[in-house]
Amino acid sequence: MIQVRVRNIGLDALTGAPIVMLENIENTDEIYPIWIGVSEAEGIIIKQSGVETPRPLTYDLMKNIIETLGGQVKYVAVIDKKDNAYIAEIVIDKDGEELHIDARPSDAINIALRFDAPIYLEENVVQKVSLKEIQEAIQKAEAKEKAETEKEVQEVKETTTEVVEKPEVDEELEQFRKMLEHIKPEDFAIKPEDKKDKN
Repeated sequence: MIQVRVRNIGLDALTGAPIVMLENIENTDEIYPIWIGVSEAEGIIIKQSGVETPRPLTYDLMKNIIETLGGQVKYVAVIDKKDNAYIAEIVIDKDGEELHIDARPSDAINIALRFDAPIYLEENVVQKVSLKEIQEAIQKAEAKEKAETEKEVQEVKETTTEVVEKPEVDEELEQFRKMLEHIKPEDFAIKPEDKKDKN
């Protein structure tokens, strides 16, 4: 198992569902995303932002119960995946005895944050993504988009030159030339909504 920590909460671009990003403590370029519910994401955000609530919320209540019963969370771990759902466990130390409690990863992570307990996961259970690869892919996509835009602008400039050099210019060509004089490079940039339409 590897030790991870919560890097941040993201959103699935397609569904809008929250994703908790866990990063390898020893290699922060290794990210392990786990899709979670909205209320569980809120619990993580509230804890990480240091917001104090007037009354205990669900995870704070769970912490109070565990402590009142004489327990202490040693660690939590994401240990398996069954039927497309991750399986986690909360390991509690009570009077020298280890209690292993079955839990959802989102609940286990919330509990770990409130006890400052380590978070582990089986590397072969959660799919790993490389932050460097994601950044490189974004840079390549941006460079390709820029090159295509520059190519289109150059083609427009060449077309404009050809139109101007023609000795006989009819009315339609004159209107076209005037239109080309007002075109800006950004008019040819690929807009985010255009990308969505293609997908």
